[in-house]
Amino acid sequence: MSDDTEVLTVDGLAKMLGRTEASIREGIRRGVPWLPKSFKMGNRHCWLREDVRKFLVLLRNGEEAQAKTGRKRNPPPSLRGVA
Repeated sequence: MSDDTEVLTVDGLAKMLGRTEASIREGIRRGVPWLPKSFKMGNRHCWLREDVRKFLVLLRNGEEAQAKTGRKRNPPPSLRGVA
């Protein structure tokens, strides 16, 4: 696809983000937060160029920061009683 298309596929998104196609595909599979939301046309994952730009601006401004998942951690035990 040429650089002036409105719809990006995995290879176009990889070039735009400076990553490999393999990392984009793995990110899609794992559902990573550093990828913008995609849609499917047939069997291809696609992104609108303007949506990717908006997503990157939000990331730059810190507005797209996702809360960390998982359980809350307790402080480690102390060894006060050991002499």
